[in-house]
Amino acid sequence: MLTFINYVTAFWSVVVINCINTVNFKYCLPVNEWLFPEIQYLIKLKTGEIVPYQEEKDYLKKINE
Repeated sequence: MLTFINYVTAFWSVVVINCINTVNFKYCLPVNEWLFPEIQYLIKLKTGEIVPYQEEKDYLKKINE
């Protein structure tokens, strides 16, 4: 639960507070371009469908062979 609270607090302080500034409206407003794809990525990451840095790991293994 503490981890969830930490993530929500970080999201609030980084995203929400910065999006309140009128200068950042044009970057924050299209939520479907930046938030929804990241949520889909997080779901795939948590379910094990995506292994983080797998392409980089494979490349390094290929170099060492």
